[in-house]
Amino acid sequence: MYYIKDAKIRRMMEYDGAPCAEVGVLPGAVSDPALLVYIVEDRREEGYEIVRILTNDADTSTDWFDNNMHDAFQDVTSSAFTGSNFMSPEDEHSKFQRELLTFGDLKKQLEKRFRKLE
Repeated sequence: MYYIKDAKIRRMMEYDGAPCAEVGVLPGAVSDPALLVYIVEDRREEGYEIVRILTNDADTSTDWFDNNMHDAFQDVTSSAFTGSNFMSPEDEHSKFQRELLTFGDLKKQLEKRFRKLE
């Protein structure tokens, strides 16, 4: 499972034509990569749904423009949650989403950012 050390909204953008928040997530475990998590509003779930996850292996010495020139970002949306003896991949995804949305005041910040777009 992925432990969250920090999470912050980096920017608002569009994903498949819908408003989307790009959230930078720093890992709590040394061996885990930093992530870029893309979140859209979803009335069916807890108000928000993760639609895309990228690993962020950008090194500020080579990727100081925060771009993908050196393949620093890799899409792991379909492979991020593999399951375990105790949880299915779907359960891991749901747990990560719940933990992310309850991290600090992230959900409150998402609400504020999405309201600005209305």
